[in-house]
Amino acid sequence: MHQVLSIVELTCILSFVSLAAIFTFRFAGFPDLSVDGVFALGAVIFAKLYLAGWNIPAAIAGAVAGGLLIGAVTATIANRLRINPLLASVLILTVLYSLNLRVLGRANLPIYGVLDSAFAKTGIRSIILLLLASGSWLVALLFFKTEIGTALRSTGTSPEFLTVVARNPAFYRLLLVSLAGGSVAASGALLALKFGFADVSLGTGTIIIGIAALIIGEKVCGRDSLLPQLLAAPVGMLFYELAVGLAYSLGISSTDVKLGTGIITIALLALSRDERYRLFN
Repeated sequence: MHQVLSIVELTCILSFVSLAAIFTFRFAGFPDLSVDGVFALGAVIFAKLYLAGWNIPAAIAGAVAGGLLIGAVTATIANRLRINPLLASVLILTVLYSLNLRVLGRANLPIYGVLDSAFAKTGIRSIILLLLASGSWLVALLFFKTEIGTALRSTGTSPEFLTVVARNPAFYRLLLVSLAGGSVAASGALLALKFGFADVSLGTGTIIIGIAALIIGEKVCGRDSLLPQLLAAPVGMLFYELAVGLAYSLGISSTDVKLGTGIITIALLALSRDERYRLFN
């Protein structure tokens, strides 16, 4: 039962990462590889703010604000300096490692023993995370059905349409990358809350997890309309976490699990001939 609840919690937490991948890779056409650094930034900001006396919701909000800012900076560098999005995001990723270390003041900061006792209980924590993830997903669904949401969804695929209707594709791309940064930072903050510590290397491999879950989710749900597109985020992450849980139950080490994730992602990309083009162009 404990393993099932753990899978549910991790699915809820990491679904924010796969949701962010939809915002950048699918809607914005902006391959953002700064995810690993932004994820760690969310954990770092949350830990520092919580230990400074902020309550849990406020500390998570602070982490989200940090992610929004980094996303805006990444998009601005790419737009204003005419730098390839891949290069711009890699540059931000490099900077974030030093920034996270500077903010945290050390490589690892434990917050055991200071978390609310109610949230520390697995059952209650699982319910809270499930409600939070479900609520955020519903908000995203309703938002992207609005006029501005529909315009945002066409940023990567039909920038000419936005220009025709007097919209700025670069600004819309900035909004999407910022939203993705906030979503990833929220995921990092929630993972730090679950595990009880923040680490500058906590986000290592997160981008691969997000992409793998997104591809799996799209294979299951499809991507013909908004609903299956967004549904692919939690569904794909659930399948991914079930596979990881099975691997751990078979005695496979965490190092080998990450290796397996990379191999599976390569295989999934190879199965669809145009998948690499859709992801990175």
